[in-house]
Amino acid sequence: MTSTETLQDWLALEHEAVWLYPVIGARFGALAERARTSYDDHGTVRDGLLARLHQLRVEPVPPALSYDVVRVRNKARALAAARQLERDIAAVCLRLAGDSTGDLRTYATRGLRRAALAELTWGGRPDAFPGLP
Repeated sequence: MTSTETLQDWLALEHEAVWLYPVIGARFGALAERARTSYDDHGTVRDGLLARLHQLRVEPVPPALSYDVVRVRNKARALAAARQLERDIAAVCLRLAGDSTGDLRTYATRGLRRAALAELTWGGRPDAFPGLP
């Protein structure tokens, strides 16, 4: 898999995050502030990924037409969905960091750190090696 394909995978997850966090915030008032912060953070990352792909003259992957709303049916499932999404983002960032060099590796490493810390804000447990299965 190329670095460009991995960037696309990351972008797809960021599109999902930009969808997921407003749904969580709208459904569960106690999570609204945390969801708003996550939405803002992921929107910024998504926009950065879009810019990188445009600089590479690559057509960015679009958001999915729909996402699984059942995952946020209740508060416990919503928290689990947020944690899983952050783990998935950490995994793709780790893959990109391993497949790249220079500025792109630094960018991926920052994304990995951001995702690992975000998982903790959604109730995740610290992991010595975030992004690994």
